[in-house]
Parts: sequence; structure tokens; C-alpha cells
Amino acid sequence: MSIRVSIIGVGDVAESLIKGIEYYSNNDDKKGLWHPKVGGYSVSDIDIVSLFDIDRDKVGRSIRFNGRDVRIGAGMLYDEPALSSYTAISKDEFISILRASKPDIVINLISSSMVRSSRIYAECSLACDASFINATPAILATDAYMSGMFKERDLLLVGDDLMSQFGGTVFHRMILNMTHRRGIVVKSSYQLDVGGSNDTKNTLREDIRSMKRSIKTSSINSEVPYDFDLVAGTTEYTDFLDGERVSYYWLYAEGFMGSPIKIDIAMRGNDASNACNILLDVIRAVKYAMNMHDTNITDIINAYGFKKVSRPTAALDAQEEFEDRFITRINK
Repeated sequence: MSIRVSIIGVGDVAESLIKGIEYYSNNDDKKGLWHPKVGGYSVSDIDIVSLFDIDRDKVGRSIRFNGRDVRIGAGMLYDEPALSSYTAISKDEFISILRASKPDIVINLISSSMVRSSRIYAECSLACDASFINATPAILATDAYMSGMFKERDLLLVGDDLMSQFGGTVFHRMILNMTHRRGIVVKSSYQLDVGGSNDTKNTLREDIRSMKRSIKTSSINSEVPYDFDLVAGTTEYTDFLDGERVSYYWLYAEGFMGSPIKIDIAMRGNDASNACNILLDVIRAVKYAMNMHDTNITDIINAYGFKKVSRPTAALDAQEEFEDRFITRINK
């Protein structure tokens, strides 16, 4: 049985995800695919049934997917527009169009700056009896009222703020986790990011930058059971990096008799590609949970795939729990 997916926000991540689904569905070579099966589902079980955006240059354009054209429809706008030209429709119009595509799951990939719009999209998803994946930092899945509304309808609301497969936040977390587990005491650390994606550009707005910094800091802090000096957050946008991000890390720790240990490294990767394996896994896990009518395993999905969570869990522990629940048990 296919997983019917609607995507809101057709940017680099959405286009990479669509290409990835086609690639791994139509090729025997699975190199680069982290988990071939999750919840009993293969990547080829995912079907993109509708796409939405507000960019006037994108609305009306079609994306080829599995031998057919999927047209990009107009989305909604309830925040200050970051675009000079946009096309938006009303909430009632959007619900009508979304409902007609009959999605099982709606993925929110709009700009980090569109906080109010993200909430309205979640409400529309609920109205269409579809679960909702919130990849943005808008506080939705960690809002008890909002998540409760989905649970009442036997649906899942997961998020908030997607954590990449091997991006800046999870890499920082793993460095700290290994340092702590090896008996070394972390004293201070920072992470500075420079990116070239449109989303990075939008996060430079001070309120969004502050929100992202708070979420990243909280996520990274979950790896060490004591306080230490920490600074983490996107700092700058530069267009020539295109969709790539460069993260700089510095860490100071102390070992035997206070002997100093310093780490000073940089990592460069592609934001869109880094997001796709996590999204593929979350989509399939959400659908499995829907089939089982088990909204109580939402916390496992959240801890595995997102930065802002209600139950903070070390990254490697969250991965093991996710793989045990959605892969190992099912394959036995």
C-alpha cells in the first residue's frame, strides 16, 4: 500500500527528496540510502500526490514524478512575505484542494520565517485527516494543545525543526557525547554556521535567529548531563555557497588531572541532501504508526528526527530506539 504524501514548500529539500524517491525506487543500487525499509515500507511505497508553494515563479509549474506530472499549486501566506512576488489562496480554498489529493501525510518544508503559516498548514492537514511532519522550527509538535488535537483524530503531528542525517547539530551532539562517555569533562564549546540556502538567509531575521539558536542549544545540551558554556546557531548567509553549509566547531575539555583537550574543526555539506534520509525514515515511520493506530510512539520519531522535542534523548540512543521500533522488531 502506498504512502500518499503532500509537500508544502517546493525548495531544494523538496526537489532533492522527490529525485531521491525516484532514484531509489527505480535503481537496484541503494548506496547512500540509510534504511531501505522502515515500518515495513520501502522508498518506492512513497507517492507524491500534491505540491504547494507561494513563489509566483513556481506555482503552476509541474515536477515529473514516476512518469506523471505533479503540478505545484498555490499555498497560503499568513506571515510577512519574504518574496517580492507571490501567489496565495485562502484557507478554505487550500483545504479543498489538499483534501482532493487525499494525502496520508503532509510535510511542511516552508521557510523558517513563516511561523504563523506553519500553524495554519497544520490545521489544514488536520481538517483533511492527514498526519503532519513539521520540518520548520515553528512550535507545533511540542505544543501540547496542537499535538493533542491530532491524537484525538488518531493522527500524528511530528517535529519540530528537522535534524539532518549528518548536519551541524547532530555532528556537534556526537562530538560532545563521545567526549562525555570517554570520561572527559566538557568545559566550553561553540558551533558557528555559514550557509547559502534561502532558508539560511531567512533565519538571519533576528527573531528567527534567536528561536533557532535556542532550539539548537537545547538539542546539543541533551548530550551532556551537566552545564557548560555553549554557543550554537546560524551566523551568516553567503550566496556563493549555494545550498551548502559550513559549520565550525570549537571545544575545550579537561581530562586526567585537568589536562586540556581542544578540538577545532570544520565540516561542509549540502543542506538538502542531508535532510532527505531523515525525511524518508520519518514519512515511513509515521505511516506505520498510523496503521497501528499508535500515536504514543510519536516521541520515538521526534527524538530521532528533530531538534525541538518534548523528551530530550541522546542522538545515538534515539537512533537505536527508532531502529529497534521501526526496523528490527518488524523484520523479525
